[in-house]
Amino acid sequence: MAAADLTSLQIPNLLFDNRTPFAATQFDMLDQFDSAFHVVVARIGYRLGPCGADGRASLLPTSVAVPLATDDLHLDGDTLDGDTQAGTLQESDFAPYKPRCDVIVNATAHAPRGQALPNFLVNLHLRKNRQTLVNKTLQVCGERHFIKKPIPTRLAQSCARMATLGTLRPNPWRLSQPETFLQLPLHYAYASGGECRLEAAPGGDGKAQAQHAHCDTNPLGRGFTRHWYLDAHKLEKVPAPRVIYQGRPMTAKHFWQGASGKDLPAPAGLAPLGRGWQPRRALAGQFVEKNNWQADEVPRLPEDFDFAYWNCAPADQQCAHLAGLEEFTLTNLCRHDHPSARADHLGNTVLRFVLPEQIVFLLLADQNNQLLVLRLAIDTLLIDPETASVELVWRALIPANAGQVATQLMHVQQPEQMARVALLEQAQDALAEAAEAAEAAEAAAP
Repeated sequence: MAAADLTSLQIPNLLFDNRTPFAATQFDMLDQFDSAFHVVVARIGYRLGPCGADGRASLLPTSVAVPLATDDLHLDGDTLDGDTQAGTLQESDFAPYKPRCDVIVNATAHAPRGQALPNFLVNLHLRKNRQTLVNKTLQVCGERHFIKKPIPTRLAQSCARMATLGTLRPNPWRLSQPETFLQLPLHYAYASGGECRLEAAPGGDGKAQAQHAHCDTNPLGRGFTRHWYLDAHKLEKVPAPRVIYQGRPMTAKHFWQGASGKDLPAPAGLAPLGRGWQPRRALAGQFVEKNNWQADEVPRLPEDFDFAYWNCAPADQQCAHLAGLEEFTLTNLCRHDHPSARADHLGNTVLRFVLPEQIVFLLLADQNNQLLVLRLAIDTLLIDPETASVELVWRALIPANAGQVATQLMHVQQPEQMARVALLEQAQDALAEAAEAAEAAEAAAP
């Protein structure tokens, strides 16, 4: 890991005044080149109201401010941090910067009409001004397994393999038909992936050695195995993934090839990806180990660090930063009698809502009391239909060397208020363009 001299990293102080009713804070960060930034982050919470005549659910502000997430929140835990080995529900809001917006859905798939089915589709759709930003469809299945074929069938396959001198390698496994089901939490434990572990036999003769392998893209899932694991446990039945991408199934062929070391289909889900999972882990760059640190040294990011690492949503759930008026449509991601949803002509349960139009911005001041307006952008959106909650995380970065010494966080949502902010921005841009033109003319003068 690279290091920097602490004495050279004195970051100017920025006085922060939150004038909104929302939870917000300011903190500082360094990039991999020791450039310092002030970061302002705020969170706004809503609850889903009843579905209206237009087919859209209302978004009602929460009665109390939703707190910032200071730590990652995991599944299966009684504390805020939960079980760090389980799936992630949301990550800390103290990410320094997200190049794109994370659209996170922590949901349970519910069968249409509340009638048990062997499989059905769920969908997340996001659009603005008729332009689609996210459109993701998953297939959710009932319980199913990879099952070893009957002994006579396997014997016949073995004979065929010997007859072809090994060129034909029939698959001894098949995939069972899914059972009917009503609902399934969309956790990565039900997607493709997983791990297999073989512990050394205590006091043994050394033949049973400890072995461990896991899926780099999802160590929590189903269907990942190795031949040594199947043989050691004499397995005849292995749970198969129940959440897959539409049109991209995980078959018995994938399972058998995966046992030989080939990659499985990408895990399917709507929740955050683990920090240590690929391909996200590769974005963190190359860390260099260092055992001895000087008293005035601090660790810094690798030079090849990619800030896309801080985006925790799957790549197909990331889009440009949001600002308001985006329309979300969730299909079969809540129960059929959810008060915020309604059934479509095919019986699918559709939950639709639109983000409110509003502006969250900073009013920055330098030492000469010159004012600057800077908008925050939505870089994280969390939807939980089970709790009927929608939460927005807003963020802005201010270069620490830009000369600002104080800032106020403001929020407006009335049309005339937003128009005034837009006018301030226009005047600000005009002044900046004039200053650039003057500098260019001065540089060009003889």
